[in-house]
Amino acid sequence: MSEKSIDKISHQERKSSTTNYSKQNSRFDIQTLQTANGWGYQISQNGKMLIDQQSIPGRAGIQGFQTENDARNVANLVCAKLKAKIFPPTVSEDDLKNLNIH
Repeated sequence: MSEKSIDKISHQERKSSTTNYSKQNSRFDIQTLQTANGWGYQISQNGKMLIDQQSIPGRAGIQGFQTENDARNVANLVCAKLKAKIFPPTVSEDDLKNLNIH
């Protein structure tokens, strides 16, 4: 592995964080990550990837979230919908406005 590859991996690791949510036997993990278009998130359940969201859901285009906190707030909303057994856990423009996502 080249030094450039190691630097890239280290950079990705610094630009992501994980949050765990548990309900009964299900465990949801949120990982935020920075992409070329902004911030996105991934949600896993019991180690299995459910959602890989690299753009703002409910909006046209590929624009990511402006901040990691924005990505995390929407991911928390999606997790709440999954826990409430709402599937698919769609995110509306009103949801985004309520979370102050621009």
